[in-house]
Amino acid sequence: MAIGSYALYRCAILSTSTGSLDSILDRNSPIQILRLTVHTGSHSYADGLDLEPERFYQWMAQHPDTPPTTEPPSAQSLRNMFHYLHEQGYREAVITTLSSRLSTSAAIIRRVAAEMADMMAIYVVDTGLACMPEGFFALEALRLLQAGKTAAEVADYLEQLKPRGELLIGLSSLRQAAISGGFKRAGIAVSNLAVKPVFRFSNNQLTMLNDTYDNNALLDATVAAVAGRIEGRDRSGLVVGGMYGGNLDLYRQFAHKLHQKTGLHLQGIPITPVMGAYIGTDAIGVGIIERLPE
Repeated sequence: MAIGSYALYRCAILSTSTGSLDSILDRNSPIQILRLTVHTGSHSYADGLDLEPERFYQWMAQHPDTPPTTEPPSAQSLRNMFHYLHEQGYREAVITTLSSRLSTSAAIIRRVAAEMADMMAIYVVDTGLACMPEGFFALEALRLLQAGKTAAEVADYLEQLKPRGELLIGLSSLRQAAISGGFKRAGIAVSNLAVKPVFRFSNNQLTMLNDTYDNNALLDATVAAVAGRIEGRDRSGLVVGGMYGGNLDLYRQFAHKLHQKTGLHLQGIPITPVMGAYIGTDAIGVGIIERLPE
């Protein structure tokens, strides 16, 4: 029996779908995904399950005047999930979520978790992030449970990890972000929609790092932002991953420039449809997590 296997049997690990884990987990992974919903016209899809990123971004390109909308997991679907987990023998759960600055998902999950407190001990960790670095929190939860940590210890570790994670992202177009209200939710004002900005998102805070006006300048500015964030740091303690929002050619150009500047060679992970509904089809970025000392 593997170390920590009993704890893992007793404790479920769940992650909201926006963490991009569908692109990296195999079907035997014990991590379970809480799906947000994306609506495209008259159709509704479970994020990343019955609407994969490639097909979603193709739809967006073909329907520029039909903005998609999103919806967090419903309270009833969460109750059903927790009852199912209890029936399977789980008595605890660690749930990592999309930033509460971007979605009400964390609040809804916390509310239902409180309802279920007599049945299960549910630890909800608002990662303060989105995309790949959000998903990394669930991977860390799995690693720690396998190492024999308790659910409470895992949740405490993840809370300490939050300020050590960040998302650096460049947007070639602000159209979708403006239409979706993503900037308003994140608490930032952008008056010129012609700009191609680079943002840093960390611990529920969004900051504009640079503003550019053509794609080549955007790529260079995003590369410079990444290089600046990893300069002088012990790379063996960093988890770094690339991501893109539908435009793979743009990401490949970015990844080439990033490799030339930093030596990093990052395969891009698709940004999920729910996140794409906020930021559009032409986003490129990098997630960085600095591990806590063991």
